[in-house]
Amino acid sequence: MQFLIKKCIKDYEQVDKREVRERYGTFVSIISIICNIVLATSKLIVGIFSKSISIQADALNNYSDVGSNLATLFGFKLASKHPDTDHPYGHGRIEYISGLIISFLILLVALQSLKESVMKIIQPEVIHFSYLGIAVLIFSMLVKFLMAKMNKNIGERIHSTSLKAASQDSYNDMITTFAAMIGMLVSHFASWNIDGWIGLFVSFIVLKAGYDVFKDTVGPLLGQAPDKELVEGIANLVMSYQGILGIHDFMLHDYGPGRSFVTLHAEIDCHDDLLEIHDVIDLVEREILSRFNVHATIHMDPIDSTNEMINELKGKVIEIIKKINPAYTIHDFRLVSGPTHTNILFDVVLPPEDETNVIELKQKIDQEVKQLDKNFFTVVEVDRAYY
Repeated sequence: MQFLIKKCIKDYEQVDKREVRERYGTFVSIISIICNIVLATSKLIVGIFSKSISIQADALNNYSDVGSNLATLFGFKLASKHPDTDHPYGHGRIEYISGLIISFLILLVALQSLKESVMKIIQPEVIHFSYLGIAVLIFSMLVKFLMAKMNKNIGERIHSTSLKAASQDSYNDMITTFAAMIGMLVSHFASWNIDGWIGLFVSFIVLKAGYDVFKDTVGPLLGQAPDKELVEGIANLVMSYQGILGIHDFMLHDYGPGRSFVTLHAEIDCHDDLLEIHDVIDLVEREILSRFNVHATIHMDPIDSTNEMINELKGKVIEIIKKINPAYTIHDFRLVSGPTHTNILFDVVLPPEDETNVIELKQKIDQEVKQLDKNFFTVVEVDRAYY
């Protein structure tokens, strides 16, 4: 496979490029289409002559895989299109939509197979045993194993959810083919006609595979949480630069593989030279793009890190917040003093699943802070963590 990749895919090592990803997707899709057509046709012939519904169901599953491969092929082609006026972030999410189409095809075949299996349980037919049929099924399992490895390795190499889903689907096909072979063997050597039940089992496995593919492709379309390793990698990189004291409001937007954008706020000392720290921020944004292939926009938040009174008061407010909920954090802490009262301004960050009433939370924080000094007034903004 590595030999074929080197011969067939130009610039195969530059997997972050859209055109290279398209070549990988086209390469895998064409090989998968050829394999699935050969397997489906051979199994359908064996299934018809042996009157095995489980083998026929497995053959139909392979034909649905051909449709899935075509959807993947066109998905890669369309996803690689250059951004345009209507789609300035590119067309990368088409790859997720192609995965969604694949899941519907798998579910459709599974439901059809389920119906036929139930009919076979009600009205069973004699299965004709054939060593050729067994050989075809063993050959099919071997090919599916190699296809699963190919899709998994290349899917991980180019970070493709659709190829990873295709890999899992191939592994599921191995199980269904093995189940069909068991049904034929048991029918021949033990005279137990369990073909309908095996077909039922196969149908449920295919249903599960379709559901898994559906879930994996819907997640990115809805906006799932970013990969923790990616978030930690970017955060550690930003914090490694001198002059950056902290980060918050981290948001990662996924517009398809290789088309991610991150925005975050970086806390800096308000006494630092503005031009120097702006130069640092520029370097950080460039390195994030270079190392993680993610376009970054960083907002600078100036804070007074040397004021002892502010730091002491901030520590007391953090204690109040942690008593309310240890999972809460704060940022952008600052004071605005006046002749009659002092405004304490800060943001409170809540976990995504937190359903606390925001108005009641602000009132509780204000009451607790007033116990420190009745002239303190809080101006609190409530944020949500996105990772």
